[in-house]
Amino acid sequence: MKPFVILSGTSHPEFAKKIADELGVKLGNVEIAQFSDSETHVIVHEDVAGKEVFLVQSGYAPTNERLMELLLLAEAVWNKKAKRITVILPFVPYRRQEKQTKNGEALSFEVVARLLRAVGVRRVLTIDLHKHRSRRFFKDQHITCKELRAFPVFVDFFKKQKSLEDVVVVAPDKGSIPESEKYARTLKVPLVRFYKRRTKRDQIVIDRFEGSVKGKNVLIIDDEINTGGTLVGVVQTLKKNGAGEVHFACTHGVLSGPAIERLSSSSLEHILITDTIPQSKEKRIKKMTIVSVASLFAQQVRQWVK
Repeated sequence: MKPFVILSGTSHPEFAKKIADELGVKLGNVEIAQFSDSETHVIVHEDVAGKEVFLVQSGYAPTNERLMELLLLAEAVWNKKAKRITVILPFVPYRRQEKQTKNGEALSFEVVARLLRAVGVRRVLTIDLHKHRSRRFFKDQHITCKELRAFPVFVDFFKKQKSLEDVVVVAPDKGSIPESEKYARTLKVPLVRFYKRRTKRDQIVIDRFEGSVKGKNVLIIDDEINTGGTLVGVVQTLKKNGAGEVHFACTHGVLSGPAIERLSSSSLEHILITDTIPQSKEKRIKKMTIVSVASLFAQQVRQWVK
């Protein structure tokens, strides 16, 4: 194996430790603190000279704080003459701001890629971007981006659920249709398509859907859940049209604003998310299951350091 080091930011040390444990190494020695004026201070004590360095940081809220900490970590490692810096981003900050919808709007995803390049990052490892096309921003900065998929983890989970019978997969919006089709084919069940339009930020209206859900249990898979507004609207429509149990799965449990309240009071039978974002005790409601995707990241790191 090539000599390598795994360093963790403060956003998700549990995830970083899972990766390190699977690879049979300990996390490197890093000191991260915050001054009284809120500035972040980073010192990398680990010897990284000439080594492959993997920085683990999840970009959930407070997003700017997580991002700045990551940039400082990369800068510190670059100054210590690391051979190559790979950033492991289970959840990418500014992942939804990957296109301009108004004149004068900042293309935030591109800015993140440029910042990472500026501090020496040459490779990014992530999972289930909001839009797969976003990888181009890293490519434009000569950063290699490997995007993993939670697909095998979810399929394995669903196949073990004996209670999931008479199931249809529902694509909650137009953008999710290709991925939903993949799940439907693999699980050998029908696909129902929903079409929606957004009226305000995080508020949606469902115009129509194609396919029947009457008397069927429903499985909805998406890349993330934010405030839960879209999902709850879909669930209500499904129930009105005779659906049985409704199960939901997504890679990133953002769960911001009123999400937990909405999910708790909804007709959802079960919610499956991964551990790309750590969840507080208050957010771990009874109908929620969390599965780990850290092993997928560890497998990829192992291939790179062979």
